Amino acid sequence: MLRRSCPVTARALSSRSTRALGVAMGSAAAWFILFASSAEARGSGHSSGDAVSATGDAHASARESVGAASPLAGKTVLHVGDSMVGGDGGLTKALGANFTHAGARFVRDTKVSESVISFAASTRLRTLLAKHAPDIVIVTLGANDVFVPYPASLAGHVQAIARKLQGRECYWMGPPLWKPDTGIVQVIKDNAAPCTFFDSSAQKLARAGDGIHPTEQGGAAWASSFWDFFVKASPRLRADTAFVDAGHTPPPLP
Repeated sequence: MLRRSCPVTARALSSRSTRALGVAMGSAAAWFILFASSAEARGSGHSSGDAVSATGDAHASARESVGAASPLAGKTVLHVGDSMVGGDGGLTKALGANFTHAGARFVRDTKVSESVISFAASTRLRTLLAKHAPDIVIVTLGANDVFVPYPASLAGHVQAIARKLQGRECYWMGPPLWKPDTGIVQVIKDNAAPCTFFDSSAQKLARAGDGIHPTEQGGAAWASSFWDFFVKASPRLRADTAFVDAGHTPPPLP
């Protein structure tokens, strides 16, 4: 394992030496340094302030090395959808942190009560595509269609949204169900191509007071599940074994 064969810790590295290791050893080494310094801070018994002081330079250098070496460096990721996206928190906040750590530019756009029909009919997606020219698009829609009586009638609308994303790497995150749906999850799964479907229906998430929307922690857990899926599904990441073997998920910073 990389952790046993590379006994480097944040305390032993200056900002300059951390950066040099990241360049010399590639993205896998940089991910390890970031993981090791975070783990050391968590296990050292220091207060959070001490941990930040001891590992801040190593974190900054490792993030810089990872971003530069990542296949996502310089790419733009657009996350769109309904209120499950999370506004400035929850799911999209955690996803944004992951993509930013990997060197990407992350843009989010959300609309409360957005449904598959309303999103398909609006010019919102086309406007966002023209404005940001994203390389990767993540759609989070379907929560407001969980209880529609005839979900099969929405198939054409799902297809219309997906067609707008033709030629781009795209993913459709289905709704994390809080009660059994009437069939929208299957309808999205069957009609989201060319986007890759991520089934969130069985996610066990901490929910807000309404019992529907994820809390900050629930959104972060959902983002973590998607990120693990994304790393394996993305064509641009599958080819980068160093990125995948390094663990791919940035550890929490102190």
